[in-house]
Parts: sequence; structure tokens; C-alpha cells
Amino acid sequence: MKSIYWYENDKQLFQAEVLAMRKFYPSFKLMKLPDGRLYWRGKVNPLGDTVWDLMVIYDNDHPHTQPGQYGGSIDVYPVSPNLSALQKQLGSTPIPHIYYKNGGEEAYICTVRPNEFQASGNRSSTAASCIAWACKWICVFELWLNGDIPFEEFDTNIHKF
Repeated sequence: MKSIYWYENDKQLFQAEVLAMRKFYPSFKLMKLPDGRLYWRGKVNPLGDTVWDLMVIYDNDHPHTQPGQYGGSIDVYPVSPNLSALQKQLGSTPIPHIYYKNGGEEAYICTVRPNEFQASGNRSSTAASCIAWACKWICVFELWLNGDIPFEEFDTNIHKF
């Protein structure tokens, strides 16, 4: 019987994920949620100021993508700072390039556009690539918060940075 968990069905992909994370983000730890989803947890500070505690969670049927699904089957959730709390502090100005699950309680970073997420038998986007995109987003977000770039640049041109 086939498992519902991608990491049990595709051990080669699982090993590739582990190798990529050990190479690029060795401080991140692999863990499992109660529902069986795998995730990586670790900290980054791309600009050297704020330390971001991230959870990088795979969907159980990774790798896949659906039309209009940003981030594909890997979501990057900042645990700290909490994006929902930051959004409340900012008021009516929406934080660009974040999406919400569970009724707006869980905010995750848009790490890849739907047409750029790789989900095929011989190629797949990885947690490591999603963290790299999240770090890019964090840099641009912090530059915007510090007033170094205007909102419009963050909102419309993030992929140019």
C-alpha cells in the first residue's frame, strides 16, 4: 500500500532534500508535525540585524504545484518575528508577498511563483531553495521597514532584487 507521505514514497528525493539542507543550512533541524508532515526549523539573519526563526513545512504530497499556488508544496512560516503580529502593527498597509492559512492565523512567505516551482519526476524545488527565496524576501522586507526602499518597489519588483 502506498503511503500518503512523500518521504516514504520517494526516498531518493528525501535524501536529496536532506543533503541540500545539510550543505546550505546545516543549523536547521528536520522534525515531524503530529499530522506526519516534515519540516525544517532554524534561524537566519540575512541582513545581520533581526534573527528570523523559520519553519519550512512540506505538504504530505510534495512535490506538487497547482495553478495560482505560490510556494508550491513547501511553505516558509516565520515563527519569530510573527508576520500576523507585524501586520497588526503596520495597520492598513498590507505586507506584500505573504499568504495566510487557517483563517488568517498562519502567515507564510511567498517563496516562489507558481510557474517557477519545480515538481517533476527528475527535478523538484527544495526546502533549501525556498529558504534562499525567503531570505531574499526578508532582506527586501527589512529594507522597506527601514525606509530604504519604497512600498511600491517591495510590492511590485521583489523578483528584480
